[in-house]
Amino acid sequence: MPEPERHDCAVAFCCDRNYFPLALFMIWQIAHHNPDRAFDFVIATRDDLQPPAWAAPLQIHLHRVSDPPEAVMADLMKLPKMRRFPGSTTPLDRIMLARELGHRYRRILSVDCDMFISGGDFNRLINMDIGAHPLGAVLDAPFLYEPNYHAREYQRAGLGAAPYCNSGLLLIDTAAYVAQDVDHRSFAVFKKHPDAILYSDQSITNLALWGGFAQLAPAWNWQNSARLPFFTLNYPVFLHHFIGKHKPDRLLLRTLDARFNLAYREFMARYFPEHLEKLALPLPHEPLRKGKLFSVVMEHLLARRTTIALLDRFPDPYVALI
Repeated sequence: MPEPERHDCAVAFCCDRNYFPLALFMIWQIAHHNPDRAFDFVIATRDDLQPPAWAAPLQIHLHRVSDPPEAVMADLMKLPKMRRFPGSTTPLDRIMLARELGHRYRRILSVDCDMFISGGDFNRLINMDIGAHPLGAVLDAPFLYEPNYHAREYQRAGLGAAPYCNSGLLLIDTAAYVAQDVDHRSFAVFKKHPDAILYSDQSITNLALWGGFAQLAPAWNWQNSARLPFFTLNYPVFLHHFIGKHKPDRLLLRTLDARFNLAYREFMARYFPEHLEKLALPLPHEPLRKGKLFSVVMEHLLARRTTIALLDRFPDPYVALI
């Protein structure tokens, strides 16, 4: 069998065997929306994973991730148990992607597994101009509804307010990332600001960069599908990111669109039927109750001015703020 075609850019997922089916769901979605893709799919893992036969046309490349440096692991173990990375050190893996894969890829789009793809040209996204920044990312959810947001990590580290990104989607320029030692600076955070590490790799990356990243349009990492579901009626979103506990593959649901859960169930029924019992059951086919509807409407009204001001900064979703 001939070797699959290789490109100089990649969409990468860092996952273990537990998230492997969700990573494949993400890849399946992206391939559907990007039939003329000019990028590879990479799954970075320490587990012995093998893409199923049906995924062969997707030409997925597996990358064996190195273990984090011993000194980093020692510093990690000094953190209070509640702030250590639960289950595995997979969240650290994306920090090492640029140095490990930079010889192969000039750009890596690192994406979380708990997302839903609604569209978007990933070829244009990956090649977006991010200036001299090592990465581009979307501001974290509170920037859409909290004026003058000052991330808790920055406050705990004694740093002033600055842009703070959600690490669920990172557009990495591998040469700039390595040249600017972002991985080493990130690992240094364990010693420099241990009390400020609240959200695993997201806290670490933001503390290392302190706002030094290109800002991408919220359409590429929309984190308010549960809190602000009505904004997307007029604002086209490419990637819905199910942050926190409210995910369509779990039992805890808020006001997520029923189509998300349906898509998960259809994919798992077809390719991973053994995972169906783990998925959240469909919501009752009934309108929102008055109390819930009132709560959602009030959140939209309170966030309206802040959200509009942020969205207006990105008239073209393929142009980053650098």
